[in-house]
Amino acid sequence: MGLAVLHDAVLWAQELRDYGLRVVPSGWQTDERMQVRRAVERMSEALGGVSGFRLAVGGIILEKRATGGGRTYAFWFRPPWKRVVLGESLLHQDPPWLSEVAVVHELAHAWDAHTAGPLGRMLGRPGRLVRGMVKFVGEEPGPTWYGSVASGLQAWRAACEEWAESVAAYLYPEYVAHLSAQPRERQWAMALGKNDPRPGLGDRHRAYVESCFAEIRLRASG
Repeated sequence: MGLAVLHDAVLWAQELRDYGLRVVPSGWQTDERMQVRRAVERMSEALGGVSGFRLAVGGIILEKRATGGGRTYAFWFRPPWKRVVLGESLLHQDPPWLSEVAVVHELAHAWDAHTAGPLGRMLGRPGRLVRGMVKFVGEEPGPTWYGSVASGLQAWRAACEEWAESVAAYLYPEYVAHLSAQPRERQWAMALGKNDPRPGLGDRHRAYVESCFAEIRLRASG
């Protein structure tokens, strides 16, 4: 890594620290850093700025690994207690903005984890946001196949993924449009008896996610 690139990476890591994200600057390619920055900025804007982002997500250790996908560890053994890992493949998708969606998806998991108590986080239980969503949306399907009972995931895990996918679809409407071309998504929509290519972000899901963002914006402005 050249000195100029290293300097840019260090500045990037310092910028993310303002959002409550701790990251080791080495090992990230320039385009990967840009994907993370854009995702954080879009989510931050919806949360009312940097202060709102910190209120919602809290402290996170952000790491990159060469293989695998993305994962959020609700409880980590050292401060700031939450860890998000992004696989290199997630940071190199086509179209590129799908990488931003993947980052936001994991940050949404961290947001929910921030609303759970220490014991709940240690046991991997969903936080207040996921539990509230399940009660609010009722039988309305989630925005994607992955975040649904149809995916075959355990109910609690499906609910967590439904929350993360709802946040991603809320911030990136183009995500739902992109998925409409995926056979698995079309088949899921047909199984639900929908005439549309896919259900998308339903009214109740949208209203619930917006209320969560609005709550943070209100707290950040106070």
